[in-house]
Amino acid sequence: MEHQGEGLFNREFLEKWYQNYGRLKVHVQKNPLSTGAVDEELAQWVSIQRRIRYMLPAELKERLAELNSVFQYTANSWDTMYKQLVLFVRETGHCVLPDDKEYEQLKDWLIRQILNKWLLTDVQLQQLNELEVDWDMPVSREHRWNQMFWRLKDFYRTFGHCRVPLQWSMDKQLALWVVVQRRMHKQGKLSEDRERRLNELQFTWRIQDVYEAQWEEFFQQLLSFSRRHGHCRVPCRHEKLVSWIERQRVSWKKGQLPQDRLKRLEEIGFIWSSEDMKRRSWEVRYKQLKEYKRLVGHSFVSTNYRENRSLGIWVSTQRRLEAKGKLPAAKRKKLDQLGFVWSKNTECKLQSVYDKHWNDSFEKLKAYRQQHGTCQVSLKLDPELQRWTSWQRKLFYKGKLLQARIDRLNEIRFPWSVQEGYWLKMYEALVDFKTRSGHTRVPFQWAPNPHLSRWVYRLRRQKQELSTQKVELLNKIGFDWSLNRRIIVPWQTMFYRLLEFKQEHGHTRVPVKWSKDPKLGKWVSRMRQERENLDPERALLLESISFDWGNRFTSKKNIGINFTTQV
Repeated sequence: MEHQGEGLFNREFLEKWYQNYGRLKVHVQKNPLSTGAVDEELAQWVSIQRRIRYMLPAELKERLAELNSVFQYTANSWDTMYKQLVLFVRETGHCVLPDDKEYEQLKDWLIRQILNKWLLTDVQLQQLNELEVDWDMPVSREHRWNQMFWRLKDFYRTFGHCRVPLQWSMDKQLALWVVVQRRMHKQGKLSEDRERRLNELQFTWRIQDVYEAQWEEFFQQLLSFSRRHGHCRVPCRHEKLVSWIERQRVSWKKGQLPQDRLKRLEEIGFIWSSEDMKRRSWEVRYKQLKEYKRLVGHSFVSTNYRENRSLGIWVSTQRRLEAKGKLPAAKRKKLDQLGFVWSKNTECKLQSVYDKHWNDSFEKLKAYRQQHGTCQVSLKLDPELQRWTSWQRKLFYKGKLLQARIDRLNEIRFPWSVQEGYWLKMYEALVDFKTRSGHTRVPFQWAPNPHLSRWVYRLRRQKQELSTQKVELLNKIGFDWSLNRRIIVPWQTMFYRLLEFKQEHGHTRVPVKWSKDPKLGKWVSRMRQERENLDPERALLLESISFDWGNRFTSKKNIGINFTTQV
């Protein structure tokens, strides 16, 4: 949409255009074979688009092409009038139409083709040439004026005004005609009827009115930018708006800017000079530095600070200006309030301050862990400490955290991520289990902590994926890495195995560590322990074979004797 009339196709125009286009598209989808039955406003919009299609931007032309079934009517109507002209030529041998009422419509059509010859397609031009149309045929001035008036009317209905841009590339003929009407009006040579018709379109007679409208249009663009971004520092990519802004500054410096415009620009925070712009830019960077200190604890920003390189360069610039004696005292005073470092020689002194701040925060974290049992600091409980821990993680992942500090944080099992925090929580639970049980073989679905047994099982399976640090922590507590898959045997199967045991030995007192079927011995022992929670149906099955629920265990030796006796 880059052309002289770019300002015409502004956001307001496009929003309204796409709104009407959307309504038309919905209508076409519902009535693919009919272009009728649309409301009067939409029908008028469609009619105008047919006539002004040549002046629309390529993007909008493509959208209209998608609804070709609607806009092919234009071509059809042209073909209809052309066929009428062909019939007339066949009958008379020429295409000089008389002034009779019968041919009034056809003659009007032919004159429009002659006046708008430049809008015809190559095929249409060739068809008319084959009929030997006289392109130089005389056309009355009134007819020519009416033709241009109708084009201006279409322009007015499309854009809501008659301010056709000077030398508008999309329709230079219309732009020139508008200028001529102003000149004729100024010289008193425009008829009352034509003046009345132009006034009905709110025609702009004074060129000064055009300039004022253009000023208002650019002002509204700047106002919209200011509301969206909170300032009037328009980037250079907005070439037209930036040029307009510069013109306002020049007018202001020369004292030629009207007071009402000056007041309106002042109200939206317009920047009148480069010095004013520099001052505001300095204040923005100062606020960024203030926020940096709040987060990090100091104001020593490196020049290659990735999160905000501009801030690092700005800090370096302030230091250089101060060294040359070019930094105003007021600015130095404000920077001193943030503990600004003016010389790299003081970096060592500053480092000791940083070290103290780090150590204090580390001790605070240790106390938090002792109180809450975790190093995952809650933002609600201690926002400052939480920001400090987040900063340590950020430095760690960027490879900028000193190894000595990493080691100290690892000693208190500092989680380097949210997942890391869960891992350390489970590790501490495993350490507690080892202290109580003397080993790390957590039973399957261990009731006190079912998650722990699953976590331990995953550790064994994913040993190759664990970091060296985690493997060392686990080895430190004698972690058992052997992976024994637990084979789940159905309860019914174990019952039948017990039944076979009874048929063979005459009782159900299976030794816990019976070598012939170790699983059966453990299963029988578990049935006794879980008697209170056992399913009633299973309990009845065990009762039916006289299951021994007692806690007395018979020695292997006695069992062996009984076995022999039974045999």
